[in-house]
Amino acid sequence: MAETEASISDKSKVYRVGTLTYTWRSLAILFIWLLWGDFCYILMENVVPTVMPVKFTALGAPNTVVGLIMITIPMIINTVLNPIISFKSDRFRSRWGRRIPFIVMTLPFLVMSLAGLGFSERIASWLQVHFTTWLGRFSPNTVALVVIGTMMVLFSFFNTFVNAVFWYLFNDVVPEHLLARFMSWFRVVSTGATSLYSFFIFKYADRHSSEIMTGAALLYLVGFSLMCFNVKEGKYPPPDEYVGGEVGVVAAAKTFSKECLGLAHYWYMFLIGLCMAATYVVTPFYLFYYQAIGLNLEMIGKVYAAGGIATGLAILVSGWLADRYHPIRVVIAGILMNIFIVGPAGLVFLFWKPSPSMAFYVMLAQTIALSAPANALMGILDPPLFMRIFPRDRYGQFCSANAMLRSGSAIVSGLLIGVFFDTLKACCGPRTAYCCLPIWLTLFYSLMMIFMYKLYRSWKRYGGDESYVPPLPQTTSSLTNVAVLVPATEAEPGV
Repeated sequence: MAETEASISDKSKVYRVGTLTYTWRSLAILFIWLLWGDFCYILMENVVPTVMPVKFTALGAPNTVVGLIMITIPMIINTVLNPIISFKSDRFRSRWGRRIPFIVMTLPFLVMSLAGLGFSERIASWLQVHFTTWLGRFSPNTVALVVIGTMMVLFSFFNTFVNAVFWYLFNDVVPEHLLARFMSWFRVVSTGATSLYSFFIFKYADRHSSEIMTGAALLYLVGFSLMCFNVKEGKYPPPDEYVGGEVGVVAAAKTFSKECLGLAHYWYMFLIGLCMAATYVVTPFYLFYYQAIGLNLEMIGKVYAAGGIATGLAILVSGWLADRYHPIRVVIAGILMNIFIVGPAGLVFLFWKPSPSMAFYVMLAQTIALSAPANALMGILDPPLFMRIFPRDRYGQFCSANAMLRSGSAIVSGLLIGVFFDTLKACCGPRTAYCCLPIWLTLFYSLMMIFMYKLYRSWKRYGGDESYVPPLPQTTSSLTNVAVLVPATEAEPGV
């Protein structure tokens, strides 16, 4: 099976995955296009969570509104759509493949909604001028927040299609024995794109947010279109029947739930994802944390950039450690480092008020020496640990189940973190409130460690290093990786 799924002929130097075949040259071209698509996508995704807090600050929006628009609403959309899109994508068949059509058909709408976010204040002003009867009694800031909320709903809706299937494309077109190396470079490109944006562009977020968002939208439009045009999917066999041979929405939901949620072993992984989601919701508030300790936007951009570069280099090391010692142990090390080192170091500003320049250098040192290594270790969680824990033939569905549950966690924690900071601001003041950000992170990393320990014990019971085989739920449907089912005689060039 392994030879059919992804094999190399020593004589012809041909790589195969399903019906696709690659030479060294065509495989290198494939990697270039996929990494280029990743570069464009990461830049586009980084703009929203970094620029929007600046807009919210200018509009005087309370943290509860920030959490609602930036976290809760997008997570509700993701929770509902992600499993549906993933499930349908696994079973979708077209002449262009099963992943790329989902990206292409939503691309123009995603671009327009992102540009709309950039011009939200101007759109709000236009609406107030032309619809004075209905909107005249509201303040310009209130109308702008409503426009931003509407654009965020549209952006999140269309972005969910891309975010749900882009990551599954790799399993369909990249030979299995090269996936780990590809993912390591994928991480490097992602962190590199984030660093370039943070260092050169983010410092203009307060003055040129419209231009930044429009530029990101145009780059995504051109860059992702080129990737979709140049990356070719193979041919897939007909999809498997639903559980019990039934059809319809109910049968699809039953198949999804039985295959993904039927074993306690995987719930430990899902619970870890819930805690991880609760740590992700602090992302929009990092800007306020840095500003609270005295950093300006240029300083913050440099900290982001340095952290991205350091994380990118550290990821190459953590990937090697994961191959040697298993991802589960690397992730445990990352959690412990966050609990006992990164968290306490971040709380130093709660008791110390240095000058802005001193705060900048201290934060820069913490980011490079502490946060970056911890982030690199935690980066092994998704997808390397997922790939080693979830059944390979059901990987997409298990990932969507994890995403659905993780989104539910983000919905709740996105509201709670807004209440958390607003409550602390009311009783302690803004600086003290935002300097308590590491407390929130440490709490959920501690819960994550409990579930990771349980997962580790369960993993050992199912064979551990020597003989782990992902346990399968008892269903009448047996999905198989479609890439291995099509005879190699139908092979076609991959690029």
